[in-house]
Amino acid sequence: MARKLNFIYSLIMVLSMTLLIVTLAQNILVRTSAGYTFYFNDTGVVNNVAFSYTNSQMSKEITSFMNSWKPDEFQVYEDTGYDLEKIFSEEDSNNMLAIKKAADIGFIVCILSLITTVAIYIHFLKNRFKLVLRKRMKCVTALVAIILAGEMFIMKTAKGLSWILNLVGVEKMAETSALKTLLGGSFVDMAGNFLFGYTIIAFLIALYVTLMLTKPPRIFY
Repeated sequence: MARKLNFIYSLIMVLSMTLLIVTLAQNILVRTSAGYTFYFNDTGVVNNVAFSYTNSQMSKEITSFMNSWKPDEFQVYEDTGYDLEKIFSEEDSNNMLAIKKAADIGFIVCILSLITTVAIYIHFLKNRFKLVLRKRMKCVTALVAIILAGEMFIMKTAKGLSWILNLVGVEKMAETSALKTLLGGSFVDMAGNFLFGYTIIAFLIALYVTLMLTKPPRIFY
């Protein structure tokens, strides 16, 4: 019975570790300013929607929204000298709220996956089943590779992007949309590169930690 239970634990660990790596990379992408600032510096698109904001300031506005707790809307105001003018339309705000909702779900999955993974690691390490953890990392590697390939298809192809936007609940934006100007298709394509890098880094960290924790005892020094 214990053997079957440990086998089930190991399968759960494969899934939780994979989800942890994937969702951690996704959350780093949407909740930190590096990707936004890089894109804004590279394209200068911020100047097309706001004159009083620098690239880093606009990145801060977006990441502040993505890390906020239950915001009512997504909005940035530009000081025209005599009034504060909204940069984003109501449709833009609703679309960003939909994206944030998806990101928040991913964050919850990330936290739960972290707790599950750590708990199972502690169980196996306490019971000296280190080899199981090492072997299961091969399965994690395969699953992460498959999911990463799927993410690249979604973010690098029009068909994939259309599918994920519909799934998340993002409505089609007008050509004059400030949100589309800032975070349109070319941004998503660039974000795919960042996501790829973040996922690889997260995987390598998980692999390194696993190898260090499961390192067999040395006989000769």
